[in-house]
Amino acid sequence: MSRRRATQLREQPGTPPRGAEVIDAQFKVVRGKGQSRVAVAGKWLFAFVCAAAIGFLIPPALVVLQEIAAMVRGD
Repeated sequence: MSRRRATQLREQPGTPPRGAEVIDAQFKVVRGKGQSRVAVAGKWLFAFVCAAAIGFLIPPALVVLQEIAAMVRGD
């Protein structure tokens, strides 16, 4: 899906011709639907780092649990 190009507004010097409509309105720039690509990429990177941290922490935790179980059994 292609992005629509923004319409450039320009001001012409002088007075407007008779009968011309003059638009005098307040406007603000709003962001498009959804989040920016940087924000989405940041969230994916954060999720990947969290998954990697969990993946690296599970094996040492299992070893610690095995050691505790061995001490409780008296091995």
